[in-house]
Amino acid sequence: MKLNKSNVDAIGLTKKGQSIYRDSDLIGFAVRVTTKSKSYIVERRHDGKLYRVTLGKTNEITPVEARKKAQTILAEIANGVYEKNKQSHDEVTFEQAFELYLSQRKLKQLSINTYHHCFNTFLSDWKNKPIFEISKKDVFDRFIKLTEYSPTQGNLTLKMFGSIWRFAQVHYSTDENPILKHNPVDVIPAKRGWNKAKARTRHLDETNIHTYYNAVLNYYTERSLYEDASKNATRDLVLFIMYTGCRRNEAQTLKWENVDIGKGVFVFKDPKNGDDHLLPMGDHLFEIIKQRYELRNNEYVFPGSGMVSKAKHISGAQGLLETLAEQTGIVISLHDLRRTFATICNNLDYGPYTIKRLLNHRSGAKNDVTGGYVQVSVKKLRLAMNDIEAVYQGRLNCFD
Repeated sequence: MKLNKSNVDAIGLTKKGQSIYRDSDLIGFAVRVTTKSKSYIVERRHDGKLYRVTLGKTNEITPVEARKKAQTILAEIANGVYEKNKQSHDEVTFEQAFELYLSQRKLKQLSINTYHHCFNTFLSDWKNKPIFEISKKDVFDRFIKLTEYSPTQGNLTLKMFGSIWRFAQVHYSTDENPILKHNPVDVIPAKRGWNKAKARTRHLDETNIHTYYNAVLNYYTERSLYEDASKNATRDLVLFIMYTGCRRNEAQTLKWENVDIGKGVFVFKDPKNGDDHLLPMGDHLFEIIKQRYELRNNEYVFPGSGMVSKAKHISGAQGLLETLAEQTGIVISLHDLRRTFATICNNLDYGPYTIKRLLNHRSGAKNDVTGGYVQVSVKKLRLAMNDIEAVYQGRLNCFD
């Protein structure tokens, strides 16, 4: 059978498995039919090696275009110069596209960890599937299933997949063989819409702030007895976040090279928005940091404990948070403490630009021309830091 448009269109999909329809004129040129699609292929053996190359779906390229591609590839195979990387993008698996995406994009480690978690936990059964064979139905069904588990996780996982799919489309498309498909993730906003995340508002207030603060101050573990860099590391990490409002990852990875003990300031290098963030210490925080500086034994302000962790920073404060939740009945996350910090700043009537500087949020957005000119002095920031400490310590009331 000659593979022309009318003959190819007349071929029906299989009920199961696949069937091959070979061209009567060009040996090695064929159509592969499955239960879902029909594709032009090249199938030829040379020097004992079998070559199978997908040229494109029959509804995406014409028989004439497919025949020309087949002639070129068959000639290269016959001459021993066909390169494997010239094979069709139809053979690229989701896992291959995922690894290429991570290798070529400049991502922070936290983002890389999140991507791996989504991939391994929620999409691992797709890893060997050709990425451009993952359908809208596959995506939508997975979104619904993940939404039942966690609306936020459903959004995060499928948006990640959509980003990788778009990257793969650009990377693997060529002028001669463009990928004309639409991103299957587009079905979600068109059919149902992304899950609406409820804004989180949990924070410490006048009813519990002093109870929780005193519980943190009195938190001790066996490591509290050691006179080394691990002494009270978890407790001090939490106090640091309470007093500075910084992001958890910034606190955990803070290095001594970013601490100026003489001037009593921190410099957060390359935080979330890409800017260096200069932040002065309040008086109590200065005493905490000074004691930690005297016991330092590696590059991190909050190092992990034990010989194995000697070159690593602390991994978090989950144990402290869980213990204090049992003791006080107050359930709080480290990010909730950042929200508490912002609430205190607002209640103390500090201006919006001072609060932005303390939280390291950008000023000078497109609709905020003034913010690009306002500069907040370190002296004023230090006064604010001491006032925030005073609120925690009960010496200043900002909740009236």
